[in-house]
Amino acid sequence: MSDLTLNIVTPDGGGQTMECDSVVLWMAPDSSGKGEGSIGIRKDHTDAVIALGNGPVEARLRGSLIFRAATEGGFATVKDNTVTVVTRHLKS
Repeated sequence: MSDLTLNIVTPDGGGQTMECDSVVLWMAPDSSGKGEGSIGIRKDHTDAVIALGNGPVEARLRGSLIFRAATEGGFATVKDNTVTVVTRHLKS
């Protein structure tokens, strides 16, 4: 059994769900233009709401990359070992 569930949600219904061990997301900069960069999420990560920038979403299972795409903004939530990414568009 994996440690995390990654849910991808888009307005066109192009959602995906997968089991993984880690997720890496690209964060949007804050209002001063600072803080843009990646954040890694693993089992038992603290609950969070994350503003996403235009950048990669990656999921790994047992060290192997199982999913990679790019978001065009949006947000992610982390709660109870589930990462939900809501984005306007996802590029493979």
